[in-house]
Amino acid sequence: MRTQLVAVAKPAKSIFAAYGSHRGSLAAGGMAYFVLLAIAPAAVAIGALTGKLIGPANARSAIEAMLEQIPGDSQEFKSSIDSILNVMTSASTGVVTLASILSFFVAIYASSKAMMALRLALDAAFDFEGVRHGLVVRVRDAIFTLVGLLLASTIVLILTLLPQILQLFGVTNFRLSTGLGWADWLIFTAMVWGLVLGLYRWVPSNKCSMTWKSPVALAVTIWLLGASAGVGIYVSVSSTIGSAIAAFGAPMIVLLWLYFSFIGLLLGAEVQSYVNAIGEKKNG
Repeated sequence: MRTQLVAVAKPAKSIFAAYGSHRGSLAAGGMAYFVLLAIAPAAVAIGALTGKLIGPANARSAIEAMLEQIPGDSQEFKSSIDSILNVMTSASTGVVTLASILSFFVAIYASSKAMMALRLALDAAFDFEGVRHGLVVRVRDAIFTLVGLLLASTIVLILTLLPQILQLFGVTNFRLSTGLGWADWLIFTAMVWGLVLGLYRWVPSNKCSMTWKSPVALAVTIWLLGASAGVGIYVSVSSTIGSAIAAFGAPMIVLLWLYFSFIGLLLGAEVQSYVNAIGEKKNG
């Protein structure tokens, strides 16, 4: 038993030492802040884009229908979601204003900062620190963010127009879910796993060697799902965080969830880096 504990403790110590030396917690906090900073401007930008085409009510209904299909949706997050939807709906006036244009650029700036911080943190974890991060990389981050905003707007449009198109062919009662709890959870988990794998493979400056067979991506996926449930439970039972929410509002919940989620991503990168190093020693 003692031998097994030592076998587990040694790599764990190395992984957490690397995580500490790379200031993972500080990086996770910075990324959580920039993502939170981008949410409201992004909601305004998406609301302006979609509201111009389909109107505020249809845009909100489409997003609410999509969010309702997320399994295990916690009540503690509903106030945050409602706040974001209210911002988006107020911006969906059908008129592109100066505020919506400025929000569009603020969302791109804040999101690209979060993307750059994630790239720097993953580069450090995967020992890609010698890679230069110049103007080209920053422009690429901004373009990725722009594509993300346009993609989000496109999804809202599709979710609004698709049921209407299907009705023309006699298809009614269109639903995004399968109606089976376990199947919805499986699909949602697969989507999160694909997102995690994509982040590890494409965000760092060099392509990571992680494949779909890697257990690290699955472990991080479980961490992210657990973080969502854990934050919901913590908020419901903790009087301290309840007081903070009362003072600073629902964004505190989102900030806490983002922080723990980024910690999981960075710890997963450190684990994968350790596994890669062990594999190189064995092959060498």
